[in-house]
Amino acid sequence: MSVYEKIIQLLESNDIKFEALEHEPTPTCEDSARVRGTNMDMGAKALICFADKKPILIVLPCSTKLDVKSFKNLFGVKDLRFSTPQEVENLTGLQIGAIPPLGLLFGMTTYIENNLGTNETIAFNAGDRCKSIIMRYSDYEQVCGGIIGQYGQTKETSPKAS
Repeated sequence: MSVYEKIIQLLESNDIKFEALEHEPTPTCEDSARVRGTNMDMGAKALICFADKKPILIVLPCSTKLDVKSFKNLFGVKDLRFSTPQEVENLTGLQIGAIPPLGLLFGMTTYIENNLGTNETIAFNAGDRCKSIIMRYSDYEQVCGGIIGQYGQTKETSPKAS
């Protein structure tokens, strides 16, 4: 069963309403927001990291970047690093950009940035860069079983080159 099929099964078995979309490949959350027609805050960006050598999944709004120092302080982590593309594939069988914000599918603890909950609905790539799910945040929180904390910071936006 594919990761996408596992997500659909998880949502349906919990009687959660969602919208499934198929679209052009979107390797970044910026691309995903554009093709879905959603704003960046709605996008749930999933990062696989290693916290004290243990793989974890960190979920942030797409418009936010991880504040490593805040995360480490909040959760008592000494060493935090981003996984390599090869480690992501080894742990999930997926490419970066296809990772859903559901660590339970991969046996990982999920950490959810508090600001994601300011959105009534969230959107994410669902195990495939060409498939997305849009669902209510409250339903996501119910099935995710994640640990919520504040450790994100707004991305710096630089002017576009002309």
